[in-house]
Amino acid sequence: MSIRVNGADVPAGPRQQQAMLAVLALRAGFAVPLHELVGAVWGQRPPESAVTILRTYAWRLRQRLGSDLVVSAGDGYQLAVPASAVDAHRAEQLAAAAQAHGAERLEERAALLDEAVELWRGEPLAGIPGPFADSERSRLRELHLMLQERRFGLQLLMGRHESVIPNLTAFTWEHPLRERPHGYLMRALYASGRQADALAVFTRAQQVLNEELGLDPGPELRDLHERILANDPDLDAPSCAHDVAEPSPRQITPPPVRVLRRPAQLPPDVGDFSGRTGLVADLCAGLTLPGRDALAVAAVSGMGGIGKTTLALHVAHLVKEHFPEGQLHADLRGTGVDAAEPGAVLGSFLAALGVPGQEIPRDPEDRGRLFRTMLDNRKVLLLLDDARDATQVMQLLPGSAGCAVIVTSRPHLAGLSAFAHVPLEVFSPDEALALLQRITGEEQVCREAEAARELVAACGHLPLAVRIVAARLAARPGWSVADLLARLGDERRRLSELRAGDMSVTAAFEFGHGQLTEVQASVFRSLAPFARSSISLEGAAAALGMAEEETERVLESLVDAALVESPLPGRYRYHDLVRVFALQVRPADPERTAVMMRRLLAHLLGAASSAFQRMAPGDPVHTTLMPGAPEGPRFTDVTEARAWMAAEFDGVVHTLLLAAADRTGSGTDVLNMAADLLIAYSAFGRDVPYARLAATARTVADAAEAAGDDRAAGRALFVCGNEALQATRLAEAGDLAGRAAEASHRAGDTVILYQHFNDLGVIAKFEHRYEDAVGHFDRAVELARAAGHRSGALTSLLNAALVRVRGGHAEEAVRACDEALVALRELAGERDTAHALCVRGQALHALGRYEDALASYRQCLSVAARVRLTGHEARARFRSAETLLATGRPTEAFAEAQRSVDLLEQTAEHSRDHGYALLALARTESHLDLREQAHTHARLAYEVFAQAGLPETSQAQRLMTGTRAPGPGFPVPEDGPGRDAVGV
Repeated sequence: MSIRVNGADVPAGPRQQQAMLAVLALRAGFAVPLHELVGAVWGQRPPESAVTILRTYAWRLRQRLGSDLVVSAGDGYQLAVPASAVDAHRAEQLAAAAQAHGAERLEERAALLDEAVELWRGEPLAGIPGPFADSERSRLRELHLMLQERRFGLQLLMGRHESVIPNLTAFTWEHPLRERPHGYLMRALYASGRQADALAVFTRAQQVLNEELGLDPGPELRDLHERILANDPDLDAPSCAHDVAEPSPRQITPPPVRVLRRPAQLPPDVGDFSGRTGLVADLCAGLTLPGRDALAVAAVSGMGGIGKTTLALHVAHLVKEHFPEGQLHADLRGTGVDAAEPGAVLGSFLAALGVPGQEIPRDPEDRGRLFRTMLDNRKVLLLLDDARDATQVMQLLPGSAGCAVIVTSRPHLAGLSAFAHVPLEVFSPDEALALLQRITGEEQVCREAEAARELVAACGHLPLAVRIVAARLAARPGWSVADLLARLGDERRRLSELRAGDMSVTAAFEFGHGQLTEVQASVFRSLAPFARSSISLEGAAAALGMAEEETERVLESLVDAALVESPLPGRYRYHDLVRVFALQVRPADPERTAVMMRRLLAHLLGAASSAFQRMAPGDPVHTTLMPGAPEGPRFTDVTEARAWMAAEFDGVVHTLLLAAADRTGSGTDVLNMAADLLIAYSAFGRDVPYARLAATARTVADAAEAAGDDRAAGRALFVCGNEALQATRLAEAGDLAGRAAEASHRAGDTVILYQHFNDLGVIAKFEHRYEDAVGHFDRAVELARAAGHRSGALTSLLNAALVRVRGGHAEEAVRACDEALVALRELAGERDTAHALCVRGQALHALGRYEDALASYRQCLSVAARVRLTGHEARARFRSAETLLATGRPTEAFAEAQRSVDLLEQTAEHSRDHGYALLALARTESHLDLREQAHTHARLAYEVFAQAGLPETSQAQRLMTGTRAPGPGFPVPEDGPGRDAVGV
């Protein structure tokens, strides 16, 4: 491989880097995903660090070629150059151009072929490792030979018989098994008056073919031999082979012995095929693309029951008219214990093509050569179903560009060169419903539309499962969709219900499970209880008690077996039905499951503790959360910590519910780890579905109260009360906070006690009981400081400052905010810093220092933008709108209020803030005399406040009736004290 950039040679780097570049170059202009690059460079057994190595190669290539040429595309890369910049593609373009020229433009055709042939400078991709390079090396070698043969044919057609003899002689000695060049040489010699030499060429070709392949020369070569013996005068004229000019009738003689049959082996298409519309169109287009220079291969992979065979068969029937010389089909039995041997399949194919049994070679390689010879220049479609691996398939591929192959397999066939590798996904809900409707009838599905949607969801939208339930409904007219849905509702019975005739979801999964090693099978079954949504590599390794490298190797092998999916690097998940199968295939050991749950909880708590430390840098984790948890990852900043907490949320909730339901006598430390995990997550309430976290906390609280564990109960109840407070269910929040405080007092848990007083202060603030609120917040500050929780103390201090603004003590509030900001600079608490700047702006507004207030809000916006605090940005903007109104700048105020509303409408959170932003927008519109808009937005604000039970409904009411609400501003609850449970 060689590279030239702007006329200068550029070193290609180490061999494997060249292998990666070869893939990108031969797919120039197209994105190549990472998984395809891994398979192309290393095949079935890549190193554990394959992705890292490829990214390093990509970086090096960018340094050498330029970042504008090697660009990222999805999770992979693309070489952004035209196809003509790659010699291989350029050669194919020149060949196509030569073929397109008419029969009268021989000189131009010859020049194009000369240029194409001269692009070869030795063996292509010489020394480059990997299955892709191996495959392309063979393809390019064949292309080179084909172009040379075409050039020889053109030279004969142009009458250059004598001049072509030396090169043709050398070519036939180098490639003695290629019949056509022997024919060209015989023509050239005969036309040059050397009849005896021409006949000698035939004798040598006959001998080589017989010795090497056990075959006689083909009909064209035998016919030419007879014509030379007969001194045919037409052979003296310029002539060429059939790929250069159309042969005359005299040149075509029927094979004297063998007649090629036209096999039609495709099984029948399914009459109720549904879905996959775009994919079907893409596959059909790729398989029938005109003017191809290479074999078209489409590979479809995926789990059992996903519909691979059904799709492949449907596509094969749609395109079979484009392959008039036959269709071959083979079940390769790749998922069974007796996978088909390629040699046996080739023997079957040869027999179907008309080869008598006694003439089929015994050696598999000889069968392959004969198979490719028989399909040369023919249009035959192959459907290879259920392949084991790429090696099994590659021995069955024809060499003719006129043929096409569809392959199905459970694993991704990384080493197979194909125009399309399709990792088949489950149906979309609409596709699943369409299949159900086609089989059972439109009337029943429409009549029970909601139950039908739930039914296909219970099937995991797996095509086989949907087909089974549809068949059962069609066979039982007295059943309703709801009846069958109820039977599938019990997860323990679900797989037994998904059986109809010889169709069975369990059987589809058992094939794959039966091929697993003992270690693979153990991991597959053991992780199923914990991966209801997905699980990270680190979490899986912790639960299994294995090293991450070994865990990744096993999990990736399960992905290859199509029993586990990997939606993202480092994350793994089960299809719902595969997970049910894994839970039931062998009874689980309750003690082992309990041990794995403890390990996973400890891992999650360790990581959540590290994230919590980023969110609340002033609060000591060892006193806030359970000591002894393993050290988690070191997050570089709060943004990274928030991303981890959000990504793990679904799995955490499931693990917490498992801990609450544990009945193995694991002890109260499991419940305490669960409660601490809840506390850590409550600090990230804006980043996760907080209501769902609270519902999980209720389950943990019930389990802790039943076990008599006051510490765990108090912490779980606190999270429940905090969520109620955020939703302004004030009575419920007060009750839950009281119960949490009582349990925490009995347990001596001061962390929750100070949060209890903080929440009481928030409730009093909502109810405009400002003196009571200040008292509660001051008590919370006292307890937090005594516990060494600096972030928690600052949060309550800022809440007290906000209340002092409401109570007419804005000067005290400014001093408190300035004190907090000094401390926060040391703690690097950016979320609290944004909160403090916003409160300070409100205090300055109350004092009439409007420009200073606006400056404080701008600082808040800067911090919020840096760490993506949408809620803080929205508050700072509608606060700025109030201050801008007070300074007589309604147009600027309108822009800030509108931006605040836009931000808050992007999320379902911050509902109260949405009301305040709408109220600010209505005020600015009222000042701008946009009364209709002002009335609309005031009404929307009123609805928000009324639903939350807040007294600000009166302000919205006044605007709705056309009265501007004067005054310095309006009270707004801040996010810190309510949502962020501990010290944020």
